[in-house]
Amino acid sequence: MHNKNLRLSFAGLAVLLLSQALQAAPACAPAAVEKGSAAFASDCAVCHAVKDTPGMMGPSLGGVIGRTSGSLPGFSYSQAMKSKAQAWDAQSIAAFIEQPQAAVPGTYMPYAGMADAASRDAVACFLSQQ
Repeated sequence: MHNKNLRLSFAGLAVLLLSQALQAAPACAPAAVEKGSAAFASDCAVCHAVKDTPGMMGPSLGGVIGRTSGSLPGFSYSQAMKSKAQAWDAQSIAAFIEQPQAAVPGTYMPYAGMADAASRDAVACFLSQQ
């Protein structure tokens, strides 16, 4: 009997946590995804792809949401990025592309950053759809 109640408690907790995560996730309206696609194309696609494209300077960003930083097999990350060991989400992506060197000191990413907050959020929305 005790184990059954414990399982129900865990199930309730899981539902609560999922509900909170969905509420905290940014809404990605089609217009935001479209804006993010354009911003990605102009600022990010020089070095990154969203498909497995050999020969790119940066790692593929397809499936980056939920991936642990510095963990895509076959890409040579800086020790700083590997040590960060965070799961990427929309907020951490937006913070990173604002000022990559400040977010992860020692990263190899030679990008000065994206100043516009709406563009950063749109890129994060775009990446969440990839």
